[in-house]
Amino acid sequence: MAGKKRTRTGEVKPSNATQQPQTTTETTPPCAQPQSAANKSTATTHSDQNTTLEGKRATGPPNPTPSKSKSKPKQPHTQQLRQKLPKLPPNTTISRRPLLRPSLPTPFSSSASPKVLYITSSTPFVPALKRIRKLLAEIQQRGKQSQRKKHSGLKSREVEKGIVDELARKKGGAEGEKVYVKATGRAIPKALGLGVEFQGEEGCVVRVEMGSVRAVDDVGVVGKEGDDGDEEDIPETRIRNVSSVTVSIGLE
Repeated sequence: MAGKKRTRTGEVKPSNATQQPQTTTETTPPCAQPQSAANKSTATTHSDQNTTLEGKRATGPPNPTPSKSKSKPKQPHTQQLRQKLPKLPPNTTISRRPLLRPSLPTPFSSSASPKVLYITSSTPFVPALKRIRKLLAEIQQRGKQSQRKKHSGLKSREVEKGIVDELARKKGGAEGEKVYVKATGRAIPKALGLGVEFQGEEGCVVRVEMGSVRAVDDVGVVGKEGDDGDEEDIPETRIRNVSSVTVSIGLE
C-alpha cells in the first residue's frame, strides 16, 4: 500500500478522489433576484411562439392562384338602342321610294322661303359650289335693296340709328337669310366638303346639324307564291332610319 500524506501535525491529508467536484451553477449576484417559476414559463412560451413564427416565415403561406373572371365588355348605349329590321325571305325584292321633299323655291324669291339645295351621291361638286355662290349673291343683293328702301327719304338721325341697330344685330349673332345644303346617306361627305369650302372664306358663317329621317321601302315577292300564311308574314312596306346632315351657309 502506498503511504498516505500527512500534515505536520500528523493528520492524514484528504485524497483527490474524495474531494467533491465543483458545481458549475452560477450564483446570482447580490443585486439581482432569482427568476420565479411564472417568469420562466412565460419566457418559454415566447420562445416557442418565436420559433413557430420563424418556421412559418421560412415556409411561407401558399401563393393564392388569382381567379380569372371573364367579364364581358359592356356595349355602348347607342348600340343597345339600334334595332335591326327583320330578315326577309330570299324570294323578295326591295324598291326604295324617294324621300319626301317640298318644292324648291326660285333663287329670286323673298327671304320668307328658305333656299334649300339637296345633294346626292351623283351630284357634281363644282356646279353645286357655283349654285350656292349664286344663291348667296342674290341674298346679298336683296339685303342691299332693303337697306336702300329703309334709308331713302330719312333724316340723318334715323340713318345713324339704323346703322347702330345693324351693328348690334351683327354683334349679337342674329340670324339672317341662309342657304341650306341637305344630304343623306352616302352624300353626307360631299355636303360637308361644300361647307368646309365656304368655311375658309371671309364673311361666311357655316353651321352643321346632324339628324335622321325615315324612309319607306316597298317589298315585293318574286317567283312562286307560297301558302297564304307565308304571304301574310311578308310586309308590303318597311320603314328605316337614314342619317342626314344639314349645312347652313350664311353671310355675316
